[in-house]
Amino acid sequence: MNENSMLQKVSLDIEGMTCAACSARIEKVVSKMGGVREIVVNLPLGRATVLMDSDSALKEQIIARIEQLGYSARKSREKDKTQTIVFGLGVKLLISAFLTIPLLWAMVRHYTLTSSIWIPELFLQPWFQWILATPVQFVIGAPFYFHAWKALKSKTANMDVLVVLSTTCAYLYSHYMTINMMHAGGSDPHAVYFETSAMIITVVLLGKWLEASAKNRSLKTIHQLQNLSPQTAIIIGPKNHQETIMLSNVKVGDTLLILPGEIIPTDGRVLNGNSSVDESFVTGESVPMGKRQHDRLIGGSLNMDGVLTMQVTAVGSHTALNKMILLMEEAQGSKAEIARSVDRIAAVFVPAVLGLALLTMCIWSFWLSPGDFKGALFKAIAVLVIACPCALGLATPTSILVGTSRAMEAGILFKEGKYVEQLQQIDVVLLDKTGTLTHGTPRVTDLITDSGQEHRLLRLLAAAEKGTEHPFAKAIVKEAVRRGLSVKDAVSSQVVAGMGVIATVDKHHLIIGSRTFMNHSEISIERFAQVTEQLEIEGKTVLFAAVDGAIAGIIALMDTLKSSTPQAIRRLKKLHTEIVMVTGDQRRTAHTIAARAGITTVYAEMLPQDKVDLVRTLQRKGKRVAMVGDGVNDAPALAAADIGIAVGTGAEIAKEAADVNLLHSDLGGVADAIVMSRKTMRNIRQNLLFAFMYNVLAIPLAFMGYMAPWVAGTAMALSSVSVVANACRLQSASWRN
Repeated sequence: MNENSMLQKVSLDIEGMTCAACSARIEKVVSKMGGVREIVVNLPLGRATVLMDSDSALKEQIIARIEQLGYSARKSREKDKTQTIVFGLGVKLLISAFLTIPLLWAMVRHYTLTSSIWIPELFLQPWFQWILATPVQFVIGAPFYFHAWKALKSKTANMDVLVVLSTTCAYLYSHYMTINMMHAGGSDPHAVYFETSAMIITVVLLGKWLEASAKNRSLKTIHQLQNLSPQTAIIIGPKNHQETIMLSNVKVGDTLLILPGEIIPTDGRVLNGNSSVDESFVTGESVPMGKRQHDRLIGGSLNMDGVLTMQVTAVGSHTALNKMILLMEEAQGSKAEIARSVDRIAAVFVPAVLGLALLTMCIWSFWLSPGDFKGALFKAIAVLVIACPCALGLATPTSILVGTSRAMEAGILFKEGKYVEQLQQIDVVLLDKTGTLTHGTPRVTDLITDSGQEHRLLRLLAAAEKGTEHPFAKAIVKEAVRRGLSVKDAVSSQVVAGMGVIATVDKHHLIIGSRTFMNHSEISIERFAQVTEQLEIEGKTVLFAAVDGAIAGIIALMDTLKSSTPQAIRRLKKLHTEIVMVTGDQRRTAHTIAARAGITTVYAEMLPQDKVDLVRTLQRKGKRVAMVGDGVNDAPALAAADIGIAVGTGAEIAKEAADVNLLHSDLGGVADAIVMSRKTMRNIRQNLLFAFMYNVLAIPLAFMGYMAPWVAGTAMALSSVSVVANACRLQSASWRN
């Protein structure tokens, strides 16, 4: 039995994480639990994805363990609370700012340059500042104490510990000085630093509010996708009775009526009617798609002008829309390797900062400025605040969050965040021909056999190919129907991947397929060699038909190049990637199509295993390979490549094997995906550079006393905000190179 069948993936929403040290701590503790194979915690999303044994009790144990660490955890995909969190943080921020502004106003008296600014006398009274600072410290700041206590109980430290230590020290020192002055009957506003504790809490809240707002904007695409499906559907019952029912009651096989202007409620196929359907929000295709009998319908798309009846093929979590949402959430919840490296640094960062702050206070108290305990204390507080690793923890996942959301809007779906990192490293792009470079809907152009035997041979071929999903097979059956021929069922039919079909029809043994297939079957095709050469020069694909062991005729098919393909190839070349076409088609046909597309390197007559071997050969040469395809025969190569990219119109097995899915059929999406990957990784490197440089420069300044604690708090919050703001630039970035 496959080991993966014994595993399950669980998503948990986690509240209370404040920095990369929090997520790293959860990963470290939970990963050591028995039955847990892997855990990835995403800080901006507040979500953990756990791969674990199929044990119903284990999930509850994991939730309990996370809560012991000081965080709240619940099963994911419950009602989204992002907007509520943003609103709650906004209210707290306004109250905190209202109470902090008078303290900042009074603070200007501390500096010679601003000492002449008028200040209300009441604001200068230490007891009044005490009244203002107390609710900020212990009411607005209560969550910091709660999470810090939980962290210390679990023998760890996070940003909350730094905030609580720094603000509490400043508050208690000022409180002590205020009580002394009240007993002595004096009043010295220079002796208290209530503005430091209040300002630190306020600016940390500002950073949290801005981060939550950015997350809310980035999740907008998911929210919009979730709202695409209507709540009801019109079902057609016996005797054409129509009834409006809840979408949750719709089952596979039901017949639904879709009126003009209505959202298609679920996946299905057209039974009757013709219409244009806008699939732009689901696939990224801007042009409405014409739909007729047997065509596929995607839930969430808009029926524009015609009346359709459809048969339901998928409901609930099995629909394309819900699979997209799930894959998108998993991509944003997973980690690139660069993020794991940052987490390893962040895990030891907070304890190191605590040690550095203690060292700062000792050095200033006993060596650099003996006896100045107040000065040493406030330098240590500044170190505690300025060194918080918030920006470091947000640098990578926030960019992945925004980048994958933006890619989704362009019809590009990354299955995991790590593929964003890997795609930008690609050296070689292998492109399948049929359905990838071409439309994948070939038509029969020539049928050559003995005089008067055309209809007989076509009838046999159509019967052999009937029920086969390959585009060539469908084209042959379609041609037989167009000529008014009755197509029987084959007694037996076997598809030989990449080669052709072997079948028995009307007691005749048929072999249909490529030149290679005929050679393997030891059937001579010399009789049709000359005409075959001419057809292949014209860019047509030639299939050979043998009946009862002898060649009986050939059938030529033409699959036209997509109009967008040449431009897409030019864009890929501008990205300095090597472009290679791999196809099972004949050499002449392959080279003709490749020349029209602008591709110079071609591998033709490739079986599925040949494509896999080519991928591995290139990898052994040190190349990073992306495979782009849409067919069943492409699935092994898609899985073997460093990055597999499936075209939207392709087979389900190809989409499952791929790492990136294009929701449309435009090959330009491959170039878009590579550009998106490179811009996202460039954005991550910018964020990490800023976060590291910020700490490298700011910590020495705080240690030397050139940065007051409230300034350190402001700088710390602004560093996180700047990282988030830089990541949000990806939302408006163009993916066109």
